[in-house]
Amino acid sequence: MEGLVVVVQAASRAWSGAPDWCLNEVDGRPVVALTVARVLEHFPGAAVRVAAPAFDAGGRLDDLPALFPGADLGVVYGHDASPLRRMLAVLSGRPEDALCLRIDGLHFGWRPDHAALMLARARELGLDCVKMPDDYPVQLTADVYRHGALRRALALLEGHGQAALYHVHPKFFMLAHPEAFACLRLADAPPVPDDWLRRCRDIARDVYTEGRMRVAEGGQAGSRIAAGDQLTFHYELALEHVSASDVVLDVACGPGYGSRMLAGRAGRVFGADLDAAVAAWARRPGDPPNLGFLAADVTALPLADACLDMVTSFETLEHVEPDPYFRELRRTLRPGGLLALSTPQNRLGHIPVNAQHRREYSLDELLALVRPHFAVEAVIGVKQGRIVFPGDPFGQNTMLLCRRPAPEAVESRKP
Repeated sequence: MEGLVVVVQAASRAWSGAPDWCLNEVDGRPVVALTVARVLEHFPGAAVRVAAPAFDAGGRLDDLPALFPGADLGVVYGHDASPLRRMLAVLSGRPEDALCLRIDGLHFGWRPDHAALMLARARELGLDCVKMPDDYPVQLTADVYRHGALRRALALLEGHGQAALYHVHPKFFMLAHPEAFACLRLADAPPVPDDWLRRCRDIARDVYTEGRMRVAEGGQAGSRIAAGDQLTFHYELALEHVSASDVVLDVACGPGYGSRMLAGRAGRVFGADLDAAVAAWARRPGDPPNLGFLAADVTALPLADACLDMVTSFETLEHVEPDPYFRELRRTLRPGGLLALSTPQNRLGHIPVNAQHRREYSLDELLALVRPHFAVEAVIGVKQGRIVFPGDPFGQNTMLLCRRPAPEAVESRKP
């Protein structure tokens, strides 16, 4: 497509500071190269620029143009914490009304038919931003921006209290300010065939190579950029509901970074992981005395009935059978105890792209699973990163706060 600029965002590190999966290899090429190849195939006249943080200059992303000889492909580095500024660096010198197609380098399954329709709508309606619905599987998505709108967003974010968050995801700043920006969520995109979902899932076996994402700790913590770190955000939200007397179970604790956050406020915290080696690795010599770790299956916990005041379970449900999961969490929570859980929100979750996941759920599907076991007190739709619109339950991720009902008296026992 003549005149089109495609920005592919890529980095060697995720916002959490852990290695980013976009540089994992599939058939000898990094995942970001698969994403770029689809751009060049479906938009052969486009100028394609990989926009990467400054800390990646001189690294593996430098090799991308050589993989596509003859293509109008380059790599632009800068602005570690601001994808917004990276996009503007790519668009510098182009007309204010120029359109930009933005794709995450990890999203090898993005749909060119959706992107073409989004670009057409932006042109026809004079839109500043077009995106897919908030609960669409993120691996299939792309966004459309108008250059001048990005420049206006940057100016309006000067001094804004949440500027750092919106520098990561400027589309949500535009959507939150309809008086300043004309935006559209594309509700009538062509359906995605199940065959494509299965193909993406098969590719993803080499992409999502770990069962859990990681957060940098200790000496590596400086590599984390908080504005985009959703994993830590879940724990920060949960901490608002923790008291000094609470006994808390942190399910699927991984290396224990969240368990340590909880232990700073709770009376006692147990981090539990299915993998005994991971649970043992999570222990640190300097851990506080109120923190312990154990190997445990969340569907068969080695804990007494009604022994917990709170359970945190982030990005767990999609890995397990839901009914025994919810029954076991209800059993171990005292009446009135709180469950804080998060899971991907996905309207096409019957075939999740991430091959580590058994199933992902739309908001309605998730609530139907939870309500037979718990009273739902709050539904938080995490749009992307750390962005939440109060009262809006839809997003790329769902966080629920749930209570175990207390119709009967149950004697609480501490483990």
